Amino acid sequence: QAAPAAAGWCAPELASLPGEVCAFLPAKEAPGPRVLMIFLHGVVQPDSGWQWAQQRGAARAGARHGVVVMMPRGRRGIGPRTMEDWWCWPTATAAQASHEDALLAAWDAARAELERRAGGRFERVLVFGFSNGAYYATSLAMRGRLPVDGYAAFAGGSGARYLERAGAQTRARVPLFVGWGGKDPAHRDQVALARMLRRLKWPSKALGKPRAGHAMTDDQVDKAFEFLIGKRGGAKKPGRGLAARPR
Repeated sequence: QAAPAAAGWCAPELASLPGEVCAFLPAKEAPGPRVLMIFLHGVVQPDSGWQWAQQRGAARAGARHGVVVMMPRGRRGIGPRTMEDWWCWPTATAAQASHEDALLAAWDAARAELERRAGGRFERVLVFGFSNGAYYATSLAMRGRLPVDGYAAFAGGSGARYLERAGAQTRARVPLFVGWGGKDPAHRDQVALARMLRRLKWPSKALGKPRAGHAMTDDQVDKAFEFLIGKRGGAKKPGRGLAARPR
């Protein structure tokens, strides 16, 4: 379901936090350490409502695995060619210099408020990125930019040389899961990322789905959670996951 043009950033059923950050709290959290999943969306055209579908996909993953989900919003004016004014993440060095400190400070403030509402601090924090969000999650991981426990990149992320150089210098090598679809035209980027991680001897796991397109499948999400924090939830029957918006 798309959002009406005049609707807010967060889907109606989600909680809203400061800084246009959305949140999902499961009816029952999974036993064990309390987990926060920070979900980074793909590119979103203003007033398209596409963010609601992505938020709901992330919330469904949170419900299945009993984890709280925080969904921050990207920035405009930093997108790739033809999408310069869409909601995106600062994957380029110049955009990171201009936006990243403020962006991450907003995440910290939203997380503090979410912990207050959830009744306690989170013991494990994971960053899951889809599409453009996966490219940014990969950049954060390679630079050791965040004190988190793991990353998952779905339908995004690459093995670019500048990322490999950054990763070679990073000491805080938290695990990184990479998922892609064989029918995604850009999947070679993720294949290259998996190879780069092996060269760096970075703790990682990759799972390609030959029949999937530009998507984040339920099975990939299940395997990401299992790899990063141990087996928790997972649907007994496969769902649709999160796929690229139909055009």
